[in-house]
Amino acid sequence: MDGGKLLRFLISYLIVLQVIGFVFQFPLLYTFSKPLLFMIILIFYFWSSKKSKLLNFIVLSIFFFAELIGLLSNQITIRDVMFIRIIGYLILFYFLYYNHKSFKYNQRDVFTLVLGSSLYTAIFFMTYYVLREPMGSLSLIGFLHLLLLYVLLIVAAMHYINIRSEKSLWFFLTMLNFSFSDFILLIDHFYLESNELKVIRIICESLALVFLVNYMITKYKYLKSEEFEGF
Repeated sequence: MDGGKLLRFLISYLIVLQVIGFVFQFPLLYTFSKPLLFMIILIFYFWSSKKSKLLNFIVLSIFFFAELIGLLSNQITIRDVMFIRIIGYLILFYFLYYNHKSFKYNQRDVFTLVLGSSLYTAIFFMTYYVLREPMGSLSLIGFLHLLLLYVLLIVAAMHYINIRSEKSLWFFLTMLNFSFSDFILLIDHFYLESNELKVIRIICESLALVFLVNYMITKYKYLKSEEFEGF
């Protein structure tokens, strides 16, 4: 087993340990597996990347920090977590700009985008409508938080449907899991606290970080083929 496969195995194993630690109420297991998972993910990035970039390290560190501060201090509020994650999402817009190619859609592409974006738009407004009153003074930052996720996921989907490359797929999956994770974070904190939602968030957040690293280490390759040109 080479180093890359070993690191992937450790990442999967630590995600499972996190879930087990939370579900079966083993605080030490959960507390130690979480930072260890982030450390292994970071090692996996440096191991797999032929040329590490400072911006990639900063982005990963921001999301790692947003998750770890809750374990390190009881003084950290949901507002602090939201601010940190918003900073991370603002930086991710650079990746959208970096990935941008001229949009060339056929009828199937347009239909897929309209259907998917309409569903996500409904989810976005329904979620904010439910959370606006419970968020109180944080409703503005909450709206910005959800709006950034909304735009990032929609544009990531546009890029993937337009390019259909492995790199664009990883970024789309990253934003899909970040969206699940943060929507659940806000719903769980402000509206309906649920251990089931927390478990889903643990998995989605971990997968989002793994997919983000896969995006960072994958070379760009255009894969859209002629078979998709007709509806």
